[in-house]
Amino acid sequence: MKKAIILLSAIALFTTVSTETKAQFIGTFSIEQVVGLPDTLNANTSYSFGFQVRNVGNTLYSGSINFDFYVDSMVPGTTQSFGANQLGGFAPGDSAVVPVTYLFSINNNTFNIGDNVVVVWPRAINPNSAADSLTFHVFITNLNSVEESNKAADLKIFPNPAQDFVSFTSEKNKIEKVKLYDMSGRLVLQSSEHLKIFTGHLTEGVYIAEAHFADGIITRRKIIAGKN
Repeated sequence: MKKAIILLSAIALFTTVSTETKAQFIGTFSIEQVVGLPDTLNANTSYSFGFQVRNVGNTLYSGSINFDFYVDSMVPGTTQSFGANQLGGFAPGDSAVVPVTYLFSINNNTFNIGDNVVVVWPRAINPNSAADSLTFHVFITNLNSVEESNKAADLKIFPNPAQDFVSFTSEKNKIEKVKLYDMSGRLVLQSSEHLKIFTGHLTEGVYIAEAHFADGIITRRKIIAGKN
């Protein structure tokens, strides 16, 4: 995966575009959340889910919305689309879940096995306008990969709950890097030198613990970490 600086640059660019277009266009949109997409997806499989969007413009909009996206493994400056969807009678302040269906392919250099960070933003068609972006994680697994399944089963992340620290161990496979994300997808901890990381300063809650194996496979688990 490309370095975090690429993703941050992309987000900064999208935020700038979002701020400008709100002042220039009517019928612009704010994207609020992803609805109905599982935490873990099987590679090269289609999923039906939705994006909740809100009309933050000042006039009624009736037309199509295109959900453009950028994945941190893609070439910088390139984008793809979840496809256009039709809306009717979308008034200022209205919020709606717009359904989409997408094939999460690892064969077209868009998504990788393991964790993928996705930035998505809605674009109204006629007038053509962008709006606020949303960042979320998609974890892609390959159910046909016995090796990946063995690595996931061998990985141990403990203690759970983890108040002061959390350790990552694997008897059969080398772990090169460990990370911890909060439920909004924000990276809060990482280490490539120590497989035991301090969590005592975190607010108690649910986090995503992530282990990166030497051959590129990534395994994630939900844990409770931090203190009240």
